This record gives sequence, C-alpha cells and structure tokens, in this order.
Amino acid sequence: MTTNIKIKTTCFLFIAALISLCLALPVSGEEKTEGKVPEEVPAKYEVSIELGRSTYQHYCTPCHGVQGDGNGFNALHLLVKPANHTDSKFMSERNDTKLFDTINLGGVEVAKSTLMPPWGAALGDERIKSLILHLRELCKCQAIKSW
Repeated sequence: MTTNIKIKTTCFLFIAALISLCLALPVSGEEKTEGKVPEEVPAKYEVSIELGRSTYQHYCTPCHGVQGDGNGFNALHLLVKPANHTDSKFMSERNDTKLFDTINLGGVEVAKSTLMPPWGAALGDERIKSLILHLRELCKCQAIKSW
C-alpha cells in the first residue's frame, strides 16, 4: 500500500511540474503568416534590469514566487524547495557564471533540482544576463566570487 502512495505522489508531482512548465511558456496570440516578415523584428534584447524583472515575472515566479523567496504557487508541489533569491548569504555565494549556467542548463546540469528546467533556448543570453541583474537586485548582494 505504501508503494502505491509513493507512485501516486510521484506521478502527481511530475504532472504538477509539467503543468507549471507549460504555464511558464510564452503564449503568442499572433496569427501565423507564412513567408511574411513582421514589420518590427527585434534582433536581440538589450541587457537591462527591466528586462530581467519582466522575464522573472513570467518564467520564475510560479516556483520562486513574486517576491523571489522560493514560495511560488508551485513550490508546495515540488520535492525540492525552489531557491530563495532574497537570501543574501545564499546568493552571494553563487557567482554570476553559476547563476547563468543554472538558468541556461537547468538544475540537473549544475547538481541542483531536476525540476529546474533549462531555459537557455527559450531565453537567450541577453535575457539570462538581465535575469541575473534582477536576481542581484532581489538579494541586495553581489557575488563574493567573480565571473
């Protein structure tokens, strides 16, 4: 009976993580236009704290929370509590390269939670660097170690 409960719990957590990932993906309401190039095509984003804030709001808050304290609405359903980005001690021990790699490659690639998805392909370098600016704003800290 205990094995049954463990299997059901594992399935529930997997489904909850999958749903949270789907909710975090951007949705476009634009019509598909084959062969047409939109009039304004931003080639790249410029690294900025504003871009970091909006990206964090869209992609990170479901797990890390609006305040960045690790208490997002999906946090209750995860086996590993999401990182608290407002914890100055914790965040200052992670240099910007470590933060970049974690966001880019996902948790499993940096020996963290397997539920932290790799966002590199969806976000790109500029948005990840902007996210790091926002993370430093949330923790009110700088990295002890440099890039």
